[in-house]
Amino acid sequence: MDSWYLPITLLPSIGFFIMSTTNVSNALSAEISQLLALDTSRDKPILSRKINQLRLLSISLVLLYGSAIFLAVASLVSGLGASLMVHADQVVFLLICGGILAVCIALALLMAYAVRAVRIKRDQFLH
Repeated sequence: MDSWYLPITLLPSIGFFIMSTTNVSNALSAEISQLLALDTSRDKPILSRKINQLRLLSISLVLLYGSAIFLAVASLVSGLGASLMVHADQVVFLLICGGILAVCIALALLMAYAVRAVRIKRDQFLH
């Protein structure tokens, strides 16, 4: 692969996803802490749903970090690997596919999070 810089150009957008997901995760953690401090029995179902949401965000973050690693290594292998490895193009292709797949799964989980978050806020407001 002659374009070693191609996978690394995706890293800034993944960085923005990581940054925004981390901010949402921190805000949700603070909200969970407030609900735990109140310790009312009527908030238990909502608290459980919010903890599940936090798990979803954590999985998304792991996938985003993994995709960043895949794409960075793909650039490294593409840039240096042509002279060091016989099958560098296949390795780069697999790493790029792995990185893009991880981003797609993470984005799907973030979409599920967004839909669930609206439902939880609606239920929290109604009760």
